[in-house]
Amino acid sequence: MAANGWTDELLDRMRTTGDPLGDAAIAETYALGQQEQVRQMLLGFGRNSDAVPAGLPPELQQYFAETAVLPSWADRAQLARGHELLGRYQPLIAAILLCGSLPLCYTCGNGAEVLARSQRLTSGVYRRLAETSQFVVDVLENDGLGPSGRGLRSAQKIRLLHATMRYHVSQLGDWDASGLGVPVNQEDLAGTLMSFSVMIPRGLAALGVELLPEDREAYFHVWRVIGHVLGVHEQLNPIKFGDGAAMVDVILARQQRPSEAGTVLTKGVLDFVREVLPVPPGAGPTLMRHLIGDRSADLVEVPPSDGLTRLGLGAAAVPNFGYGKGGDALPPAAKVASQLGLLVFKEGLLLTNNGRRRQWQIPTGLTESPS
Repeated sequence: MAANGWTDELLDRMRTTGDPLGDAAIAETYALGQQEQVRQMLLGFGRNSDAVPAGLPPELQQYFAETAVLPSWADRAQLARGHELLGRYQPLIAAILLCGSLPLCYTCGNGAEVLARSQRLTSGVYRRLAETSQFVVDVLENDGLGPSGRGLRSAQKIRLLHATMRYHVSQLGDWDASGLGVPVNQEDLAGTLMSFSVMIPRGLAALGVELLPEDREAYFHVWRVIGHVLGVHEQLNPIKFGDGAAMVDVILARQQRPSEAGTVLTKGVLDFVREVLPVPPGAGPTLMRHLIGDRSADLVEVPPSDGLTRLGLGAAAVPNFGYGKGGDALPPAAKVASQLGLLVFKEGLLLTNNGRRRQWQIPTGLTESPS
């Protein structure tokens, strides 16, 4: 679809649309009072080869059966090529996710309102950040969407998490569906998907690492397949990177605004960087401003860049085509981000979970105070 195809009329309609398949499964689970039983049954359900647990409610069984099948247009060669990028750029991808993709999502005020309310669905910001990083690893690891990979199962659980958020947040007395849209609606889902598939390649370029066009398209294809599994409407799940970039720019133009929710969520990321990761105090704000720009950073009140760190980022080399293949030198900006990204995996994914792999859980309800 061309850029001008993403009209206000289409996107306004998508703000009133959730996910019928996932929503039906969650609604039945709660109607039967089996939410805790389902949560326990799905705890160890981690690999694509795992059999769906017996005894799930009928709608949930149908959900897992339908979402386990990759679309007919999924290209195995493209998926394999896209997966290779994690091994080459894993630390950079982690840093861009943390300091680029997430804060840019938080600049979209309506979507940020959902996330702020749904904090009570989880056990705190650190867990959410670590789980999101784990999801990227599951999707992009070698054969992550293959028969024994973890990517498909992680995406299925996240789709149910989104349905759970819609179920609970829509029942809150202060939720204004006419103004904010359905919680976790299709426009917000599409924008979030593009924060992975478009914003990470853009972030790599901002760090002086320009992907080869074929690699960029392969990476985008991986996330297009994941978007299908996550229930993103086909009209908002473009085929090519350029179309995705055009669409996310339209969504940002529509949705970016200052909000208390966005500021609080961004502060949570900055606190995570400062308190959990042993990096200089100015590294988080500086990298955020470098990746999303001052205008977006101001919307969520990112502190000013640190002079010394900014100097290091400003020394980035010219775009380095094909970086990562056998001994190529890292541009200076990428070195800073790479060090931060490694810490995200070593400190954020492991130390905040006692060295164990993160397991996505389907929450059973809202709690008053996340830990």
